[in-house]
Amino acid sequence: MTANTPSMTHASIYVAGTAATLLLDYMDQAELTLPAFRSRLEALKASPRMPIAAWWDILAELERAHPVPALGLRIGALTQAHHIGMLGYLGIYSDTLLQALTRFSRFQRLLHNMAPTKVYVEGEDLLVWWDPAAGISPLLSDEVLVSGLITLIRQHGGTPDAAPRLVEFPQPRPADTTAHEAFFKCPVVFGCEALTVRLPARDIDLPVSTRDPHLMSLLEQQAEAMLQELPDRDALLKQLQHHIAMSLQDGTPEFGEVAARMGMAERTLYRYLQERGLRYKAILNELRFQLARDYMQDPKLSLPEIALLLGYAEQRYASGEVILRSHA
Repeated sequence: MTANTPSMTHASIYVAGTAATLLLDYMDQAELTLPAFRSRLEALKASPRMPIAAWWDILAELERAHPVPALGLRIGALTQAHHIGMLGYLGIYSDTLLQALTRFSRFQRLLHNMAPTKVYVEGEDLLVWWDPAAGISPLLSDEVLVSGLITLIRQHGGTPDAAPRLVEFPQPRPADTTAHEAFFKCPVVFGCEALTVRLPARDIDLPVSTRDPHLMSLLEQQAEAMLQELPDRDALLKQLQHHIAMSLQDGTPEFGEVAARMGMAERTLYRYLQERGLRYKAILNELRFQLARDYMQDPKLSLPEIALLLGYAEQRYASGEVILRSHA
């Protein structure tokens, strides 16, 4: 299991404390005692948020104490709306699958702020995609997240045997993936660019069996208010992206150059990224991709001009295909 793990002392990247209730329920079902571990979960459950590293740590600790195959999938399969709080209720009271997933993306910071979620249609697929620029979680954590999402779709989408078309994990392939394919009922691929769930696009209008438009309207207002109360994940990350964008005018910005523009020592900026599980190159590439998409919508810009705006000095990078290839 590999992950770019933030420092345990840094709490700006979080998971809602309600996630601890899911592990407590799993322990009850599996008849696990583990008194000290249970006490720790009770304390985390009482907190609105826990550091992402604390969540990863307790999952790893549970796996060490209870080494069963596909533990993350077993935990995620127990997911109920109350385990993810307001975000869960927003989903189960939506009108359609697309509406539920769109709200999941819009309000996901009520559950965690690790990686922004994007929901969009691509050909025959409805994609739920987690931005890898924010860092990569341990496989166990991603298994809980994705299996929990599919469990809720099966519970409230009116199709108990609903299956994605494909599930993609960024982590290396485990020795045995039989349980993954059995749970998701579709091909499962590892070592991918990002955590992605590909659902059949034909299901976007699938009605949610528990939908309630009136209650949804009230919950949405409450969720908006809750979002306003959340701390900004990282104002410094926005500054970093801004200075990278400004530096692109002069070619590919080097790490030290951007640190100097920000008035920071390289060592300080490096430690800042390391604590959050971020990589400078990944942030640079993702920013270039986003800018490329925006620039290519402007008919006044030629491809060579776009290439220069993105900091590519060589003519061969003037192809939009090359600029976007890594995100295709």
